[in-house]
Amino acid sequence: MSWLERLGEPLARTREEAQAYITVELKRAVPEGWTVSRASGTRPGWIIRRQEVPSGEWPNQEYGVQLPGSLDYIIFTHGNNDIGGLSLHHALQTALVIDATSLRHFGMPACLQCLMAHYRPNEWGYT
Repeated sequence: MSWLERLGEPLARTREEAQAYITVELKRAVPEGWTVSRASGTRPGWIIRRQEVPSGEWPNQEYGVQLPGSLDYIIFTHGNNDIGGLSLHHALQTALVIDATSLRHFGMPACLQCLMAHYRPNEWGYT
């Protein structure tokens, strides 16, 4: 069966298995100069944080990775910030979404490489 015929299938049978898979894959795929850690909160998530920020750039740079309850896709947040008062544009975050089957096919390293090569990190702590 082609991987394309499996689109829409969940990443794993259970939330725990999916979380373990993403944790391992992120740790293997995160490039030098970045760290990965679990995000706080009730929804499963990870933070890929820049260790050393180039001079003149905002110090709190990171990408977010989220796993929805359905387990059938993964969300990578990028380019968001908290400048100004809380408004709709803060709630409507910029993100890339990949089907779980596609993530397994292309791999986490390719996803992170594409994300980091083409999209700016989130920047938090302005306000």
